[in-house]
Formats: sequence, structure tokens, C-alpha cells
Amino acid sequence: MEFKYIDEKDSRGLLNNMFIITYKNENLPFKSKIIPTGFPSITYIFGEEQKAIHKDKSVNFNGLIICGQFNSTYSYHVNSAAKNIGFNLHPTALYKILGTDISIFKNKLINLKKINKELSEKFTFIFLKNEHNYINLINESKNLINNLDLYIDRDVEKVDVAIEYILEKEGMLQVIDLLKIVTLSQKSLETKFKKVIGLTPGKYIRLTRFIKLMRRYECKEIEINDLIYMYNYYDHSHFIKDFKLFMSESPKEYFKNEYPLIKAYSKDL
Repeated sequence: MEFKYIDEKDSRGLLNNMFIITYKNENLPFKSKIIPTGFPSITYIFGEEQKAIHKDKSVNFNGLIICGQFNSTYSYHVNSAAKNIGFNLHPTALYKILGTDISIFKNKLINLKKINKELSEKFTFIFLKNEHNYINLINESKNLINNLDLYIDRDVEKVDVAIEYILEKEGMLQVIDLLKIVTLSQKSLETKFKKVIGLTPGKYIRLTRFIKLMRRYECKEIEINDLIYMYNYYDHSHFIKDFKLFMSESPKEYFKNEYPLIKAYSKDL
């Protein structure tokens, strides 16, 4: 398995970066956990169907796929040689592009043609044309995005402000802190957040804090016990509670295994 990031953003703030994952025959069958990242994505699967299992739901997918917000890990399976090329998106990007309630994509991988056939055809053409030319793929994707009519209103702008603050603080804040900067009631913020992001602000804050901690752990920046206190967990029991919530297993079970794909993409979270 080979993983590559290309740090590339567009002028409208929708693209975070591009990634390329290559699975060769010697890697197969490939299986990994995928931890939630807090960012939606759009990916083209060059190859046979791949599979994801989240809790008791299994889905096979290939072609052009959008990934919504996940609130816990899912199991990912690849059984034939393939290459996945995609873009991690800003948390509000899917709403701005599709103009639909993003909570319907929570914990889901969906073929874009089921949501927007015209947009799917345009992106698919770009991916297929530029499978081996990443610079052209990036530039043509940017050009497509720059010419889209985005769905942006005052509610989206307020959610954008909240998201930037959460990311700036690495999740070390409370929902009440957001209410001071977006001038909305808590109920109104939760409703708008779920519609635009797919998760409640409280869940997104907890997820962001946990993701940032795990990134530092996987990059071997600091010991896990020090990270627990650095990220304002009151004690180990509170950390374990979040760990089980997002990872669907205990720290003891997780840390005894190696997940090269998680280590690879955690570096840029």
C-alpha cells in the first residue's frame, strides 16, 4: 500500500488536499480500520468494488464516491489491485456544492451519480482523463469548482466561523464558546450545524479534539499519557470513553495492532 498527499487548495476554500492510495497485488487482501477525520471527501476508485462495514451495515462501492461525516471507525476492505484518487474537503464544502441536508450522508459512502448525475459526470470525466497526470487533475478540478454555483447564505457563513474556531482550538472548547461568536441560540446552532456539517457541534468538537490527539500519537510526537492531559481530558476514564465512542474498541485492543493506512493519513489531519 502506497499513500501520498498533495497539499493543494482552491481559491474558494473547498479543497483541503489531494490523496492517492495505491494497492498492489502483494498488499492483497487489504484490510484496515478507518478513523473519522472530520472532513468529507470525494474519491474516484480505479478498480473493482471495495467494501466498507460500519457497525452492522456493509456497502460495496467503486467509481466516484462521496464520503460524509463518520462519527466512529469503519472497517475497509480491498481485494484487488486498485488506485484511489480523491480530495479531502472543507467541512462545509459538501453542503456548498450540493445544497442539500448533509446529515443524510452521515456514516455513508455514496456514489455521487445518485445525488447529482450532472456533477458526477463532470468530475468522472476529469478523473478518468487525468488518472496519471495529477497536476492536470488538480487544475481541472479547481476550474470545475470555481465555476460552480455554491449554496452560501448567512447560516452557512456562521457555521464556517464556528468550524474555523473549533479547528483553531483543536477541539479544546465547549459549545457555549461557539455561541459567543456566532450569535445563535444553542438549538439553532445545532440545527444548522447538522444540516451543513452532518454532526452536532458538540459531537464535532469532541471528534476534532480526539482526532488531533490521535494524529500526534500516530506521528509519535508525544506519549499517549501526556496527550491525554494536553487535550484537556480530566482523566483516563474520560479519554477511554471518547476512544470507545470514536474507535469502537478499547485503547488496549487498538494499540496492540498496527494500522499503516491510519498512520499515513493521520499525518495531515
